[in-house]
Amino acid sequence: MMVGGLRSHPPLCETSKTTSPIPANIVPCPPELLPEENATMLRLVCCVGLLLSIATISFAEEETKLNDPPKGFKLLFNGKDLTGWKGLVANPKARAEMSKEELAAAQAKADESMRAHWKAEDGILVFDGKGQSLCTAKDYADFEMYVDFKIKKAGDSGIYLRGSPQVQIWDPTNLGPNPKGVGSGGLYNNKENPSEPIANADKPVGEWNTFFIRMVGDRVTVKLNGELVTDDVVLENYWERDKPIYRTGQIELQNHGNTLYFRNIYIRELVTPEQLEKMEDAMPEEARVQPEKPEDVLVFIRYDGFRHSSIPVGAVAVQMLGEKTGAYSARITNDLTMLAPETLNNYNAVVMVNTTGEWIKPRPEDLKKLAAAGQEMTAEEAEAMFKKSLLEFVSNGNGLVGFHAASDANYQWPEFGKMIGGYFHGHPWHENVGIKVDDPDHPLMAAFGGEGFNVVDEIYQFRDPYSRDALHVLLSLDVEKTNMEKRGIHRTDGDFAVSWVRPWGKGRVFYSSLGHREEIYWNPQILKFYLDGIQFSLGDLDGPTAPSTAETAQN
Repeated sequence: MMVGGLRSHPPLCETSKTTSPIPANIVPCPPELLPEENATMLRLVCCVGLLLSIATISFAEEETKLNDPPKGFKLLFNGKDLTGWKGLVANPKARAEMSKEELAAAQAKADESMRAHWKAEDGILVFDGKGQSLCTAKDYADFEMYVDFKIKKAGDSGIYLRGSPQVQIWDPTNLGPNPKGVGSGGLYNNKENPSEPIANADKPVGEWNTFFIRMVGDRVTVKLNGELVTDDVVLENYWERDKPIYRTGQIELQNHGNTLYFRNIYIRELVTPEQLEKMEDAMPEEARVQPEKPEDVLVFIRYDGFRHSSIPVGAVAVQMLGEKTGAYSARITNDLTMLAPETLNNYNAVVMVNTTGEWIKPRPEDLKKLAAAGQEMTAEEAEAMFKKSLLEFVSNGNGLVGFHAASDANYQWPEFGKMIGGYFHGHPWHENVGIKVDDPDHPLMAAFGGEGFNVVDEIYQFRDPYSRDALHVLLSLDVEKTNMEKRGIHRTDGDFAVSWVRPWGKGRVFYSSLGHREEIYWNPQILKFYLDGIQFSLGDLDGPTAPSTAETAQN
């Protein structure tokens, strides 16, 4: 027999059954039954055969382990049938113009075609090269997904995101439609933004490839077989070029009349259409003040370690606040290299949404990206550069905003702790608590009418460098309306601040510890408060920043 590409030895002893986990064909004879001089050699041969056989079994199990999503992801294709999928009807613009009756009739016809030409075979989704593309029955907003694909020679396909083309799949050696021989993973139909992949990472035609695709807002990142091929690029609206990409839509497996194979299709929703609708309904109609000049905000969502599920929801809420009110334009990123001075200085404020952990430390991909831009650095040099860049960005007159776990970060960087206002020191409360307004006359308290309120969220307490001698506290825990018998309460002075502002050089800092739970970002009062806080950091909305005093804390 062949084992792991090598020819194995035949069985040394014949046996019909064994209770051992060792495969039956390599059950060794006891050495005492063999000539003495052969016993040692036989032990070696048996061990090698056993290891090779186990390796072969493990490899086979790995190869056949299909449709088993990683943690946090769900199956889009169950490996058994077409549940959760439908046939393609026209395009988003055309579908929107159909009556319900017209759409239902067209969908029934498309589904009939789907059943004729798309099939699940041995855990693999197979298209026979005829009929229409395949679509998810559900619409998606922001998401991450994995998908394995395989094509034949001259194969051509793609993955439509929210109904718009497309993350390209094709044969890089088929130079007719692909004269440059570029690989898969580019945004083929883009005109104003990059359309070609930055690397060719395709495996030979006939082998399985794996996409990782992330879509946040209108930006798409693609990795092919683990290599970055599209880096946070805007996906244009192919159907209506004068409009941005649709905010929600179906995912489509496109075809060009070729036999196609897909498997291991997994998705993790970052922001659902339902959450998006709740945020849209809760958004303020207008900003407190209209900016005198265009303002650009970088929404930073990088984290290290624990991942808050509310990160993408909070980031999109910040982006939508700017879009809806005209207060600013926002770009969402988890790319540390965006904090390099030549990039960061294109913005007027940074908003950090649950950026927990030591995120300031560069990772190999960060150093690779810097090198590609002509900046060869060690990790230590890059870290020092990013620290200096952010500190100077704020001190030179720009804004910094932090939500929730932005204070649970960079403990080895004391200047960051001072700038953000303090370090996280536990969260005894994750329940309905009372919140007190410390400065009812402050402009940022207008969202609450200057009055206290109750909220359900995870509430932090803080340690040094937190001090009312350095911060202007806006909100704090109302200890009279909160369970103060919780375990893990470290402070003995009753000073549990929730939000504050402070100056940093010529710049302004606004922080709030609210924002652990997703529903915080569709709370109308808190959205108004956060919009005001962002405008304050930009310098468009004024308000006092003089330090509170320790005597104002509750005792």
